[in-house]
Amino acid sequence: MTSAQTAPPMDTLLSPNALASPVLPGGLSDAELVRAWIDAKSAAGLGLRASTRSQYELEAQRLLWYAHALGRPITSWQVTHASDYLAFLRDPPAHAVSDARARRGSAAWRPLRGPLSEASRRQSAVIVGGLFDWLVRIGALRINPFASVPRVRAATGPGSQRRFLELEQVAAVFEAIEARPAPTRWAQLHQARDRLLVALLFQTGLRASEVTGLTWADFERHPGRSGAFWTVRIRHAKGGNDQLVPCDNAMDELARWRRLVGLPPTPSATDTMAVIPAIASGRLRAAPLADTVELHRKLSQPLRTRQGIYAVVRAAFAEAADRLERGRRSEEAARLRAASTHWLRHTHATHLLRAGVPVTDVQRALRHRDINTTRRYTHEALEDVAHALAGKIPGVA
Repeated sequence: MTSAQTAPPMDTLLSPNALASPVLPGGLSDAELVRAWIDAKSAAGLGLRASTRSQYELEAQRLLWYAHALGRPITSWQVTHASDYLAFLRDPPAHAVSDARARRGSAAWRPLRGPLSEASRRQSAVIVGGLFDWLVRIGALRINPFASVPRVRAATGPGSQRRFLELEQVAAVFEAIEARPAPTRWAQLHQARDRLLVALLFQTGLRASEVTGLTWADFERHPGRSGAFWTVRIRHAKGGNDQLVPCDNAMDELARWRRLVGLPPTPSATDTMAVIPAIASGRLRAAPLADTVELHRKLSQPLRTRQGIYAVVRAAFAEAADRLERGRRSEEAARLRAASTHWLRHTHATHLLRAGVPVTDVQRALRHRDINTTRRYTHEALEDVAHALAGKIPGVA
């Protein structure tokens, strides 16, 4: 792939895949086509949650950066270009990688911070493939070049979801967070915030994108036949509707955090502090805290992005893995290094089923439309079948 500086002019290339769309103006650039797609997906705020839109925009910017560096507009892409793009995500050249400090849109920004995992590449292919599908549907392209790219098919069926943590590994994550030195008030808050985030993801099964938008008003207490219970409201969840998720398991952790920052243990709709706040750094973090009101003001901004949530969780996983390796538990350490934020959702489901919770109840808690998606977490059912079958067929002489 040539660099962006030596790429030929985009308009000198033929675009054999391009058509004159009956619903878009002619002569649109790649960036304008992408913007039209995102605007159509957003549907005046009805189609995409803010966090999902941010992910779409990131994937679009990666694609545009690559297309510009390649010197080939996306309307001229064939299947080979789609395959090359996914290979680029797996093994990016050095000039495509930047650190986390480069802001999106700046001259220093690059599309990647390192090679993407298989799961992240699959997500990229789905999102970018959706862009090309839309361009085909509106008559701007003849074909979707990503439609013919072979994809690794994940195993399905009971017990096929293996991306989860054992309880000992989850405990190791909390132990690592608690083991951090916290000599200052801000360090203690940072430590407690990270513990709360990991606990909330593990104990509720929420997605990272769902945690970013939480407010204290989203925690609701309901009367019930067997006593009151708590839920957390996920606003504009998948499908566009609000969804209620039981969260009694997380209430003790929430109360612990609230007491630390000077709030009553029970959430209130009038609380202005963020549920998962962004923690200040540098001079702001070094400044003394005058009173509780000032503390709440400084903790009023939430950790708004999935990338921010991911960074906190991955850092905790890495700390736990380091401690496990020092304790000669290398296999468990390797599993934590491979884990991502979404593994905590899988872990939540797996251990509910292990505890005997009916699969239909877990389905409702995770908000799966298809119960077969939930059955992927029923590892013990698969293990029981394996043991029942073992030794029942005679060996071959």
